[in-house]
Amino acid sequence: MRLNALFLALGMSVSMPLLAADAVLQQADALIRLQAPDKAYEILAPLEEQRSGNPEYDYLLGVALLEKGEPQNAIFAFERCLAVEPKNGPCRVQMARTHLALGETENARAELEVVNAYNPPPEVKQIVNQYLGAVDNLEKQQKRRITAYAQAGIGYDSNINSAPDDANKFASALPQYKGFTNPTANDSSYASLGAGSGIVYKATSDVNLLADINAQTRSFFDDHNFDYQAADASVGASFNLETFILMTKLQGQKMWLDGKSYRDITGGLAQVQSSLGQGQMALFLQSNKLSYSTQSARDAKRKNVGIAYSQAIDAQWTPSFYVSAYTGSEDVDIAVFQSQDFDGLRLGGSLTLMPNVALNSQLSYEKRDYNKALVPFFLINRADKESSVGININWKINKNLSLQPNYTYTQNQSNIALSDYTRHVMSVDLRFDM
Repeated sequence: MRLNALFLALGMSVSMPLLAADAVLQQADALIRLQAPDKAYEILAPLEEQRSGNPEYDYLLGVALLEKGEPQNAIFAFERCLAVEPKNGPCRVQMARTHLALGETENARAELEVVNAYNPPPEVKQIVNQYLGAVDNLEKQQKRRITAYAQAGIGYDSNINSAPDDANKFASALPQYKGFTNPTANDSSYASLGAGSGIVYKATSDVNLLADINAQTRSFFDDHNFDYQAADASVGASFNLETFILMTKLQGQKMWLDGKSYRDITGGLAQVQSSLGQGQMALFLQSNKLSYSTQSARDAKRKNVGIAYSQAIDAQWTPSFYVSAYTGSEDVDIAVFQSQDFDGLRLGGSLTLMPNVALNSQLSYEKRDYNKALVPFFLINRADKESSVGININWKINKNLSLQPNYTYTQNQSNIALSDYTRHVMSVDLRFDM
């Protein structure tokens, strides 16, 4: 995290007096003041083995590392400096800056209060008080963090009604029944809007309260029967339990289809997350109740449990990836209707092609067995295998605005001809993050 120019000016205004004869330290000090910490570090780094433990050297090495965006390394240099000179006020100020850069406000405040306890000169005390004000501001930001976004897009869907690929194949599967109209795929362009907001409130150092709300709408130009709107919200909390983080949420969603109430979902999520190797491992459990407004016979209870792993790799293009496996069931309240057991796998990754352009991809596979009721007319148990691949480019036009082209291909293979389908969805979204 790179500190701003004001913090650099404040920090260097209480810098340590350097030995007049030490040209190397004088040169490094000058480069830092000229906001060229990379060049200062290039001068100082080769001397670390030889000069480590020298307060003047460790001080400047720490400042160079801090200014070049490496506070996690700078902290070791300042610790060496303070180990030799515990009452070194300038070094403690820089140590406080380092803790601020790491978001460790309590440690930053403690360092600054030590400086004040030494009864420093008025000009130094004034700077320390300015830093204490910065600590207060950062604590306020950390205590309540609010995010929001708005998004608009246009797209094309090749099969909005999930119709079977081969209408003739479907018809031939029902030779004994008359009067069926072969379903055909409806394709359409569409417009979409979305918006949402979230808040994280730091109740204590180990407890965060969470809440978010999102809304979206999609309107198909050629068939408004499939227009839909959805609003979802959640409230919960996360608990830092040292070795792992526990997150719990209550969730709800309301969906409308063709302007009419269609379905409600209520439920909860519990997740345990912990570091594993260079990445993060998570275990999750989710349970929901599905209630259909005009088709109560389809009401069901859905639950799933899974495991996920994600990791960012220190390499060219800053690659990252995630993998998740899950299993669960959806039990319809009325036994004659189709309940299902399902197992799934999701994979994804990201590459930073340019500082403002990221390429993201997702793969998913889900196997569903409807094993508690026979499908009418076909008189067999339905079994589906759904695969999906998605590609997304996120081009950040500026700090707040991004352009996002997307493509998703979905294929569902089923032993019921009616449920065999493929689908292509392409869109371009413009997103504003606040």
